[in-house]
Amino acid sequence: MRRLPLSAPLLWLGLLPAAWGQTLLAPLTLTRDAIEAGGIQVQRLHAEHRAPTIAAFGQVLDPARLAALSAQTAEARADIAASRARLTLAQNEAKRAAGLFHAQGNVSMAEYQSAQAAEQVTAATLTVAEAKLRSLQAGIRATWGSALAASVATGESPLPDIEAGSSCLVQVVLPIGADLAAAPAQATASPAAGPVLPLRLVGPSPQSPGGTGPAFYYLGSGPACPPAGLRLRAELPNGPAVTGVVIPAAAVVWRAATPLVYRKSGKTGFTPVVLPAADRVPGGYFVRDAAGAELKPGVAVVVAGSALLLSESQAAAMAGNAASSDDDD
Repeated sequence: MRRLPLSAPLLWLGLLPAAWGQTLLAPLTLTRDAIEAGGIQVQRLHAEHRAPTIAAFGQVLDPARLAALSAQTAEARADIAASRARLTLAQNEAKRAAGLFHAQGNVSMAEYQSAQAAEQVTAATLTVAEAKLRSLQAGIRATWGSALAASVATGESPLPDIEAGSSCLVQVVLPIGADLAAAPAQATASPAAGPVLPLRLVGPSPQSPGGTGPAFYYLGSGPACPPAGLRLRAELPNGPAVTGVVIPAAAVVWRAATPLVYRKSGKTGFTPVVLPAADRVPGGYFVRDAAGAELKPGVAVVVAGSALLLSESQAAAMAGNAASSDDDD
């Protein structure tokens, strides 16, 4: 859910505050014929449980980059194995030459020294190969984090799935100032067009693209994986689920900068209610439960004809003000 900050306070007793110089709006009572002619339709609100979320930026990463690092790691390990094998042979040859040289003198000084030098060169080659592997692994950790570095080193999940194309790696970057206590184990991401992609946490990213907020690596699985490079909108759960109602987007009308919802009162009455602070969700706005809330489960709100009701409310308010002015004169 994306938080929609609204400065308007809750309605009390069905009257809107005269904020920003606006005229008070009172409840309306219409005849049944007027309700039918105006096409006014209502919908009852139902209790829903929602987890607060933080909107973040996501991007599907190219798997070839990790595959190349995996190949480089395998090559470095092969170089080490070959160097160790050569060192073992050189050590054996050096021992044999030393034994022959000191015992029977069947090996010349030159051959003895050559065998000793070969052992030292092979040992140095092994040291260099091991240093190259450590440098490569340090670079992988600095770029991809410990979890992916371990996967590259061991060949275990999630790297095989990423290389096979059955999973995709998504980097999720939080906006600056986002208040997230800890990266959630599960999240979702959505492209501009296409199905929602479930995400599973891999680990934190040690780098933040563009110097924005903290970043994390997530694994998306299944046929919903988008192509590499595609930008996504990610939703990260941030806190326990809360109870409230979803106000349909069709129910919300705007009076200047104030969002309003018309609540059905009785059989033919309609009361304007200022929409309290809400979270934007697909199809509408999620309003959390609060003491004294007028928008709660079981309440019927207008989902068709709200603009007509707002026009009637404003006309009635203007007529009332005009009459009041005439009385003062």
